[in-house]
Amino acid sequence: MSLRRPLVALAGSAVMCLAASGLAPSPALAAPTDCTAWVSGGYAYSSCTSGTGQHAVGVEQSHPYAGPIVLTGGWTAVGGVSSVRLTPWPVKRVWVNRTG
Repeated sequence: MSLRRPLVALAGSAVMCLAASGLAPSPALAAPTDCTAWVSGGYAYSSCTSGTGQHAVGVEQSHPYAGPIVLTGGWTAVGGVSSVRLTPWPVKRVWVNRTG
């Protein structure tokens, strides 16, 4: 007689009991949400107001001869502001990088 089936059933029951009792593991971090990115005064910024991870502003600029320039601000926690100084070339797009 194989023990595989009873062991699988027992493991499944244990997971269900833990989940029902509220002891199931929860994620340590949740990616930031409610994020915005903007450009002002020669800098690009990002801010996130929800979640528990980190965020950083990302920028793509266009150089007429060298092509795209990609810049990234420093990683910061939710509630903080990430920033990066821009080059003198036109901004093509701005976004928020998220981790968590």
